[in-house]
Amino acid sequence: MVSSDTYGPPGSRRKSGSGQPSPVGVVHAVQTHGRVSVPLLARPRPLGSSMNGDGSIVLRIGHLPTARLSKLVSVCPDDTLTRAETLLTRYKYSQLPVLADRASLIGAVTLESIALVRIAGQELTLASATRPVQEVSVDAEVRKVLPLLRQHRFAIVRDESGMISGIVTLADLVDAMEDRTGPHAILGEIERRLRKILEQACPTVEDLQAATGKTGIRSVRDLTLFDVEQVFGRANVWTGLHWRLDQSIFVAELRAVRKIRNKFAHYHDDEPRPLPEPELAQLTGFLDWLAELAPQR
Repeated sequence: MVSSDTYGPPGSRRKSGSGQPSPVGVVHAVQTHGRVSVPLLARPRPLGSSMNGDGSIVLRIGHLPTARLSKLVSVCPDDTLTRAETLLTRYKYSQLPVLADRASLIGAVTLESIALVRIAGQELTLASATRPVQEVSVDAEVRKVLPLLRQHRFAIVRDESGMISGIVTLADLVDAMEDRTGPHAILGEIERRLRKILEQACPTVEDLQAATGKTGIRSVRDLTLFDVEQVFGRANVWTGLHWRLDQSIFVAELRAVRKIRNKFAHYHDDEPRPLPEPELAQLTGFLDWLAELAPQR
C-alpha cells in the first residue's frame, strides 16, 4: 500500500508511514546527458477564491500546503530506477512523480510499483516501474477529490498556469479537514441561520430588493454576507424581528464574523493555517447566540 504521508510544506518535517521523519522541500537536480536539469520549483501563488457562487465557503486543493510546494522531489524519464530507489529510501518517501519537465507529467514510481515489477520477474527499469497517476487541479474542491484519494492514496497537483506544483495524499486531506472543517462548518451554519431569519423578515423578492437596494436579488441565496449585514442594519427589518436587543451591538458582532469569514476564505499565505482560537471562539459564540435568538431545525 502506498503511504499517504510522505510530502509536506517547505521547511517542515513530517512522519512517513514507517514512523521516520521525512525531510521535505528537497530539490531534485537531475543529471541527464551531461547537463543538470532545472529544479522543479512551484512558485507560491495567491489562493483562488474559496467561495461558491452563493457565497458559501469552499475548501479547495489549493488550500493544502502540499499542493503548492516551493520544491518538489521528482525524477525524469532518463533517470535510472536505482536513482529513484535511492531517493525513495533516503527520504522515506513512498512515491515520486516522473516528470519530463515542469508541465509534463509522465506518471509516478512508487515502492509498490517497484515491488510488483520484481515479483513479476520483469526487467527492472524506471519505465517498467512507472505507473499512471491521478492528477488534480488546485481549484478542485476537496470534498470532490476525497473519493479519488481514498482509492488511489495520492495525486499530483497542477496549478493555474498548467505547471506541476505539488502532491496531495489522503493524509493531507484528512489533516486539512481536521484543521479547517471546524470553522468551515460553523461559518456555513451561521450563514444558513442568518439567511433563514431574513427569509422570514423579508418574505418577498420586493422586500429583499428594498432592503438591499439591489434589483438583481431574487432570493436570500443571492445575498453576500455583507448584504446580510446591511439588511440587519435596516431599522424596519430590525423592528420586524421583535428582538429585545441593541441593534448596533448585533450588527457589530455580525461585522466581526464577516471579517473573520473573509480572512478564512481569502488566505494568501504560502501555507494556509487554521483560525486562531480567539476567532474560532467568537464564531462559536455567535452561532450559539443565533441559536438562542431564532431556534431552527
